[in-house]
Amino acid sequence: MKAKPFVKWVGGKTQLIDRLEALLPADFDQWENVTYIEPFVGGGDMLFYMLQTHSNIQSAIAA
Repeated sequence: MKAKPFVKWVGGKTQLIDRLEALLPADFDQWENVTYIEPFVGGGDMLFYMLQTHSNIQSAIAA
């Protein structure tokens, strides 16, 4: 099941996901044991996207 944002958040990142993804290092998927830190979790758009798209993320911190 695909996780979706848990709340509609004004200023959410849903529309920016493609742009933000493009800013990741080219070899990001080759990194091992990644901890993803989401300082502006809001509705969780980017957090859920990253966790579902990048299997090398082993843990996440959401603030």
